[in-house]
Amino acid sequence: MNKKLLKVALLSASMLVATAPAINANIPAMAAAFPDIPLSMVEMLTTIPSLFLMISVLTSSFIAKKLGYKQTIVLGPSITSISGVIPAFIGDFYVVLVSRALLGFGIGLFNSLLITLIAYFFDGEERTSMLGFHEALGGLGGMVITFIAGRLINIHWQAPFLAYSIAFITLGIVIKVAPKVKTSDILEKVSRPVTGKEENTQSGYFVIGFMILIVISAILYMTIGIKVATLIVQLGYGQASDGSLVIMLLSFGAMLSGFLFGKMYRWFKDYILPLGYMVVACAMFMIGVSNHTYITVLGGFLVGFGFRVVMPYLTNIVNMAHLKNTALATSLLLVAYNFGCAFALYGSLLIQELSWTDNLRGTFYIDGIGFIILAVFTTVVITIKNRRRKIETV
Repeated sequence: MNKKLLKVALLSASMLVATAPAINANIPAMAAAFPDIPLSMVEMLTTIPSLFLMISVLTSSFIAKKLGYKQTIVLGPSITSISGVIPAFIGDFYVVLVSRALLGFGIGLFNSLLITLIAYFFDGEERTSMLGFHEALGGLGGMVITFIAGRLINIHWQAPFLAYSIAFITLGIVIKVAPKVKTSDILEKVSRPVTGKEENTQSGYFVIGFMILIVISAILYMTIGIKVATLIVQLGYGQASDGSLVIMLLSFGAMLSGFLFGKMYRWFKDYILPLGYMVVACAMFMIGVSNHTYITVLGGFLVGFGFRVVMPYLTNIVNMAHLKNTALATSLLLVAYNFGCAFALYGSLLIQELSWTDNLRGTFYIDGIGFIILAVFTTVVITIKNRRRKIETV
């Protein structure tokens, strides 16, 4: 099997995993186009993909066992590409709503399976690097489609949905290059039978602990996307459009971090996680004290760079652990991340209430403190784990 072509197939599909929010900036135009639809219903177009993504992530391994992994990997981008462009041609609101739900379902259908296939075909440092590339290409795909959608937004409210036509290119690559592999072979390699009550319990807590960590991390992380534009305007050193520049540099930082993840993991090993948290904490404080757009933009870049190590690190640990059902464990991590993102708005309101300042600076200070706590906590846990490992090997 040509591994270069295999990487092209898997990573081209990775480019679609973060494309659901690409038309979020189109909400005002859609609200104007549907004056009889409540604004809350129009805004649901931005959140409903995450809901159905969580549903399909949980069911993707079951569907793959029935249809086969390649067939499911092809089905996901097929649903994503078709449902993505439907609103460009059919302007009925409820058709748009259903198409957005299907978009999320299609993305979730292949997202966790990509990680499973990476774990199946690659080992060691190559697998670690591929997981980083998966995150990086996801950020790149989201940036590209968001950029195209932004350029089309002034034509008509339906035009931005044409940006999803890029997904058809990915679909063609996946159909042509993605390998056929027996489900039994995948399960045999990425999983192992777990025996004994103690090991089952430990495995359960291990995944649940990661899920809790991801939910908290995602809620703290999403504050920058929700509040940074308002912060810039409130403090009077920029315009709302500068918030888009911050988010773009955040995405660029995340993409760069993904590409470098394999090398950084070789350098810092398990401590890459608390180090990433500390980078994000410093960046949040930087944004909080900033009085200049360029400092806030730099802070956004560092937030993206530091935070992007979290998911590839945790999914790599899960896949190295050879749990009884690795595919399900990986899916649960993705569900936890999307759950945290979906409820981040309420989390940011709580963080704002905990702030000791009248402006939004305090929100970013609280965020920074939160990430410092996560950095200290994960450092302690990793240190204890490493000491136990040394004692067991003696």
